[in-house]
Amino acid sequence: MGKVEAVVRGRAMAGRERDGSAAQAQICFESRPLRRNPFLALAPGDDEYLAYDLMSGRLHRLNPAAALILELSDGSRSAEDLRVELTAIEKGLVWAAYAKWIERAYGEGLFILEGPCPTPPTVRDILSHARALRQDGKVLAAFVCQRHATLLFSCDAGEWLFLGEIAHIIGRRADAREAYERYLELQPDDAEIAHILTGLRDEPAPERAPDRCIEQLYARFADGYENSMCNDLGYQAPGRLIEAIVVGIGGLRNLDMLDLGCGTGLFGRELRTRARRLTGVDLSPEMITHARNTGFYDVLDICEITFWLRRRPTAEFDLIAACDSFIYFGDLRQVVIPAAQLLRRGGWMAFTVERGESEPFRLTDSGRYSHTASHVRRVAEEAGLRIASISETLLRYEYGQQVTGIVAVLRQSD
Repeated sequence: MGKVEAVVRGRAMAGRERDGSAAQAQICFESRPLRRNPFLALAPGDDEYLAYDLMSGRLHRLNPAAALILELSDGSRSAEDLRVELTAIEKGLVWAAYAKWIERAYGEGLFILEGPCPTPPTVRDILSHARALRQDGKVLAAFVCQRHATLLFSCDAGEWLFLGEIAHIIGRRADAREAYERYLELQPDDAEIAHILTGLRDEPAPERAPDRCIEQLYARFADGYENSMCNDLGYQAPGRLIEAIVVGIGGLRNLDMLDLGCGTGLFGRELRTRARRLTGVDLSPEMITHARNTGFYDVLDICEITFWLRRRPTAEFDLIAACDSFIYFGDLRQVVIPAAQLLRRGGWMAFTVERGESEPFRLTDSGRYSHTASHVRRVAEEAGLRIASISETLLRYEYGQQVTGIVAVLRQSD
């Protein structure tokens, strides 16, 4: 048991000892004040109310009626008082069912009766407990604790950010949006979260992720990028992309290659053995530093991809690859068409994107764009490229869920 858990449970047990052993006997609730267990962290929702007991570690899912009773149980009302209030609100209410639920909920620790109230955990206790739960993979319970405590401690930007992240993981978009908005009020310069909010608000998507968003994301991510992607997320995109390229180009070697969005050089490792000259382009200086240390590249440029492509005057590459770089672009025409113009006759282009269901593409809640295979086909045709292969594959895992992608290999006319 961790330090936080020990503190919380110790306080709770002391309080329950003062409450006596009434749970073992027949209880008459009608005239005795009901008080919500102070060790409950609460999180309302659209169709259910979540209550997490920090002492028992139990997560309760309550319907609106049960949630209302719990909210009203502040120690000033008995069950009889609740009956009078609720029957005045809802005519024809069958109180017997409510009374039975109160008795059961008391046995489960949702209520305490009159007497000294146990000292509740501090906000800091609950915030620490939320992180411990997240670490243990109990994300829904972590969300309940984090939301409950953050609303009481609303001046800490980091706590709002953490709340947004775990709300995001469990798919509570409204809670994630609210948390990120509160975070941005305190940290208005965070371009990454501002971009994610565009998707969460269902606002019109920009043509591509803002430069500042990418710069901030990978400045933070660069040092642990490969370990996180390969070990934590089961990253398979580089392997799947190089397999598709090899099938397409066969035994071709000594090629002039371009790695768009080269990052730390993870995919450059795959390209190097067949390259005569390998050029890498990335917007992040931190990622380029790692790529430079690999020794895989002959040329490395720090630049936004479409700007870099537009300023190249001639066709100079035999193969252009982009491993998970086009996920930051909406309409792929803006990057595929100018890239195609840099291919020599018979040259190849290969890339991965995340597969989407919305035509032709969509900004997802992750801040990345998803694309359909039909969009890839249309863009290839407009770019004057024929499709050598297009397939779906597992790219990686995110929050334990598979991320399915499209692997496209295109070719310039001979």
